[in-house]
Amino acid sequence: MTRSVLPSSTRRLGVLAAPLLALATVGLAAPAQADAAPSVTVVCDAGNSVWSCDANATGGSGSYSYSWSAVGNAGFYSGTTASSAYGPCRTNLAAVVQVTVTDNGTGAGVFRQGRFFCYAIAP
Repeated sequence: MTRSVLPSSTRRLGVLAAPLLALATVGLAAPAQADAAPSVTVVCDAGNSVWSCDANATGGSGSYSYSWSAVGNAGFYSGTTASSAYGPCRTNLAAVVQVTVTDNGTGAGVFRQGRFFCYAIAP
């Protein structure tokens, strides 16, 4: 009778590892990486009780949807679904607007706020 030199615990480990090694050599593909969520920067300017902001989105699939909303002391003339928006603001007050950018390819979204001081230019 032939007796193994390896202890029984080592033999059991080898029996358990064999199927895993077989799977590793099959060449299973790694799961696809999802596109990263977009990032966005917001730049705003104000003067004569009117503001304007531009959103610059990067990352993700490259196709984006925009949704602007007034958080405080600001309204909209136009641009609530474009990368730029503008509108009236309450003079001599700080104002805040928010843009939500959605990646059309992945559905991932991110939001940023634009903050500015609304002032009027003296005549």
